[in-house]
Amino acid sequence: MDDVTRPEALVEVDKTSWTRRLLLWGLPLVVVVVGVYFYGSAGRFVSTDNAYVQQDRVDVVPQVSANVLEVGVAENTHVAAGQPILKLDDSMYRIAVAAADSKLTAARADVETMKAAYVEKNGEIAVARRAAELTMRDYKRQEELAERKLISASALDAADKTLEFSNGATHVLTLQLAQTAARLGGNPNLPTDSYPSVQAALAELERARLDLEHTGIRAPQAGIASHLPKVGGRVEIGRPAFAIVTDKSLWVEANFKETDLEWVRPGQPVTIDVDTYAQHRWHGTVQSIAQATGAQFSLLPAQNASGNWVKVVQRIPVRIALEQRSDDPPLRDGMSVTVDIDSGPHTRFDRWFGRGR
Repeated sequence: MDDVTRPEALVEVDKTSWTRRLLLWGLPLVVVVVGVYFYGSAGRFVSTDNAYVQQDRVDVVPQVSANVLEVGVAENTHVAAGQPILKLDDSMYRIAVAAADSKLTAARADVETMKAAYVEKNGEIAVARRAAELTMRDYKRQEELAERKLISASALDAADKTLEFSNGATHVLTLQLAQTAARLGGNPNLPTDSYPSVQAALAELERARLDLEHTGIRAPQAGIASHLPKVGGRVEIGRPAFAIVTDKSLWVEANFKETDLEWVRPGQPVTIDVDTYAQHRWHGTVQSIAQATGAQFSLLPAQNASGNWVKVVQRIPVRIALEQRSDDPPLRDGMSVTVDIDSGPHTRFDRWFGRGR
């Protein structure tokens, strides 16, 4: 009986051995092949959740420092371009305008005074020259009389001294005339407002008026007013007082890994899912790809030449134009989204085997 059943037992053992070998080697191989096929066949769509809705935003910076007297709109209100938003305390700036106006009046008066002095000096020089001519004639007569021994030498000396004083007075007046002309810029015939001192006073007045005008802050463009200050608060030069976020021209900024952008090109279609609206989907188009990674725009870029360098996959911003329809729910600046870009009929096999480049 044992001799009869022994071959069947051997056959059964042999089948079990082959089954085990098939399960041990064949099944993993099939799984690997299928996995490699599906993985290599993919790669057409690239996606990331490191993406956000973006809108144009303007941080409005005041040109003057002052306390806030009035806030013309409420927070998150739509405003038109040029609409008054803030009214600042203008007391000191009105005083500055009055002071600058007074300086301008004084500068004009000074110029008119110098012009009058110039004319006066010209008259005095003419009189002095005429007196010098008469003195010269008198000296020549005295000299002739002295040659004839009709007058004393002291009388001739007195005439000579008088002539010297007359010529000296003319020279002094000429120097004073030149000084007045120099204060008038070398040309006393220009209009009053053309002189440097008056132009400086005019510029100061214009600056004071401009500062006064800047106490009223208007919206630079249409949009939503945000982060408005409170009445009684103070705004400072160089620090944003509020922001205007446009409610148009929406786009998506997606930060893709550099290894995902091999086939991505401008113009490719994009599917966009906003975290806030799970049941709604947007579509868009790749508009542009940044020329530098996000790390290059950071305040402290990485020093990759240092000895403790560690390779990190970089992120490159991709700008996506968003297609909007009338029935789309509202989108807001900074919303988180997930984007999928259709990069065309490319697979990972193309990358592995260098095809389609």
